This record gives sequence, C-alpha cells and structure tokens, in this order.
Amino acid sequence: MNKIKRILAAVLTLAIMLSLTACGDTSWIIKVDGEPINSGLYIYYQSEGYSAAGYELAQTDQNYLYYMMYGYSYFEDKVGDQTVEEYMNEYALDMCKQYVAVEKLFDELGLELSDEQVSLIESQVRRQWDASSATLTKIGVSKDTLKKVLTTSTKSSMVFDKYFEVGGLNGTTEDDIKGYLEDNYARIKYMTFNFADSADDAIDEARKNEALALAQSYLDRANAGEAMNDLIAEYNASLEEENEDAEDSADDNADDIEDENTENLDASEEDEYLNENIISKTSTYPSEKFANYVFENVKTGTFSLVQDDVNIYLVEKLDVLERTEIYDENRSTFLNALFDSDYTALLNKRVQEYNIEVNNNSIKRYKAKKSLGLDD
Repeated sequence: MNKIKRILAAVLTLAIMLSLTACGDTSWIIKVDGEPINSGLYIYYQSEGYSAAGYELAQTDQNYLYYMMYGYSYFEDKVGDQTVEEYMNEYALDMCKQYVAVEKLFDELGLELSDEQVSLIESQVRRQWDASSATLTKIGVSKDTLKKVLTTSTKSSMVFDKYFEVGGLNGTTEDDIKGYLEDNYARIKYMTFNFADSADDAIDEARKNEALALAQSYLDRANAGEAMNDLIAEYNASLEEENEDAEDSADDNADDIEDENTENLDASEEDEYLNENIISKTSTYPSEKFANYVFENVKTGTFSLVQDDVNIYLVEKLDVLERTEIYDENRSTFLNALFDSDYTALLNKRVQEYNIEVNNNSIKRYKAKKSLGLDD
C-alpha cells in the first residue's frame, strides 16, 4: 500500500510540474537584467491606467470627467487608435519598467528616505489597505505590493526634485516656474453681452450690433478709468432689473432666494479679488475661443473686447503673479507640469539601457478588466 501511495504521489507531483510548465510561471511580469518584478505591480498599474485613460479621453470630451467622478464605465471606448484595455496594458507595462528606473536612479543619486517619510508611507499603506484590502486581494494585489507602489511614488518625487527643482541637476530657476504660470494661466475679470441663444442660430445682426455697442460703451468707460468692479455691478443690476420684469409669475419662494443671493453678494464684496477668474490656456469656459483670444491677443494690464459664437465679452487682463498665493499654493503643480515630459523621457532613456524580458504568460493571464473588478 505504501508503495502505491508513493507512486501516486510521484504521479501527482509530475502532473503539477507539467501543469506549471504548460501554463508558465506568472508570478512575475518582467525581468530587468535578470531581476523579476512581481505581477502584482502590473495589476495595480493596470487599474491606474484606467484613470489615466479617462483623463486622456477628457482632453477632447470633458464628459469623461463626470464618468470618472460618478463611476460610469468607459472600458469599451477607445483612446486614439487603442482600446481602453490596450491602453491600460501598455500603461501598466511602462509603469513597471519605470518602477525599476526610479529604484535604480534613487540609489545611484545617493538618496535616502527619512524616518518621517518611512512613517508616512507605513501610515498610507495601513489606511489604504484597511479601506481596500478586499478589492485589492480579489484582483491580485498584496499589501506588500501596495507598499512598493507607495514607496516608489515617494522615491520618484525625490528623484524628480533632484533633477528639476531649483538648484537641481538641470539648473531650474524660480523664474522658469513663474514663466510657466504666466504662459499657461490668466487672471481676468470679464462681462458678457449675449447676441445669440446658441451657436446654431442664424445671427441677428441688429441684436449683435446692439450687444457690440453696449460692450463698447463699457470698454470706453473702463479705458477712461472707471473700475471694472463698478462696471460689473452696474451691468448686473441692469440685467436683474430686466429679469424682474420677466418674472411676474415667480412663486412665493422668490423673496427667500433673493435674500440668499444678496447675502452671498455682500460677503463676496469683501473679497479682495472680487469678480476675478483664473483660467488656463486649455479652458473651455466660458468658451474655447474666449480662452484662445485672451492668451493670444489680450495684453496684461489692458481691457479688450472678445467675441465667440454667441457672446461679446469685455475682458480685463491682470498680472497673474500679483496674486502671490496662486504661485505659492500651486508651485509644485507648476514645477511638475513644466518638467513632467522631461522626467518621463529621462526614465524611458534609462529603461532602454536595461535588458528587459517580458513574461507573455502573465500578460495573457492578467486581464485589464479583472484589475477593475469587472471580471470574475
């Protein structure tokens, strides 16, 4: 009997070995110079790739920001010529390679995590694992993998700063960072004079000329020295008066609503930056044409009339650097935006120097859809 059991055990062992040989070892996703990188990282970065795809899609359709916010699926959509699934897989593989580049650069630059940083990473791991352990475990991401991701994220920021911060290896200056702010953001006040209900309407030239004449009258007053805030307040009051004439059928709640609005207005009048707006070069509000014109044609410290498909605007363009809190509170964002492509190029160049082996068995096994918990 014992002999038979030993034979059976040997047969089972052989069967398991043959099974592993047939399926291949899927515990690693890539080997860099012979060193394996675990597949959990690939799975984690796949899920990150889904969000990255959403932001890519939002560049041309801002509805995707709402899809991401409210959890609507866009998995079946395409990012350029790629399906979202293909995008996620490519993103994850690239991130695994960059993970190695960051780790190696961190060591080569002689950088070290401080005790405070190590403690913060441990805290982040505990918090995220407590909140998402069931989901992460289900898709194949361990607590150890989560720690690797968060640790290399901190290391990546340190490597980035070593190269691109002021005093870094590439010689960045504060003027470089402030230049990015000036080139990509505008500080404005504006008034809107409507001449069409939609871009599809046939233009009523009389209505347009009336709006243009009114806008020009306010522009003349602004150039003569009247404060933009005073002009905006006067114009808004005239619009409210017109609206009151058209709202005779308003219900009894109207008085309450008006009181609330008045309170908000009184509070905002105490704001040092009343009626100011900060827009980016890629803004689509109030319209893309508006933003393009403000950046390309309106000089800082001047007033100008701007037109899009349905409105004429009186715009005052102010010095964005005068509001020092904009720079102070967002400096790291500007720095990262300014040198993000350079940093990515640096990591990719390093990756090309490595001998990388991709595990196709893992690529086939770990589906992008499963990383989102959508496929059992």
